[in-house]
Amino acid sequence: MKKYYKKTTLFVVVFLIALSVILIINNASNKKENLTSSNYYNSFVSSVNSLDLVLAQIDEKNIKDDTAVLMFDAYTSIVFINHRMDLMLDHSAIKLNTLSNDFLLLENSYASLVRDQISDETKFYSQEHKLFKQQIHQFLNDLPKEYEDSDNFINQLNEAGEQIKPLIH
Repeated sequence: MKKYYKKTTLFVVVFLIALSVILIINNASNKKENLTSSNYYNSFVSSVNSLDLVLAQIDEKNIKDDTAVLMFDAYTSIVFINHRMDLMLDHSAIKLNTLSNDFLLLENSYASLVRDQISDETKFYSQEHKLFKQQIHQFLNDLPKEYEDSDNFINQLNEAGEQIKPLIH
């Protein structure tokens, strides 16, 4: 009888050790994935911040050539934001199809403003740019401060994304 208990005890101890090793490896892998996702999210936020800074420089009082160049810089920032968002979504478990689609539509919408500015330097859509600046700035302010793998984080991103909808034509 004692030998049976020894074998059972040994089996339980080996099983618990194996289970502990598996949980430690899984936990380390999850931490690495969260760190990677966090880095991609921080890069996305930094790109939105760059767009906000470029938009703050665009003013109807600028020299016309400067306005076109700054608008093109803003457009390239939007393209970069789309790439950053794609990377963030590819390397995390979150799904933000609506926000991703809205930024693609925003890219196309802003491209037409840039095209109009380049082709006719006397034409400047000050009201549209004012709204654009305000909404992007509000979007940046509404973004979550840090990445989390949670439903609350996704909800905050979606709520921030509502600031983009008025800009899509």
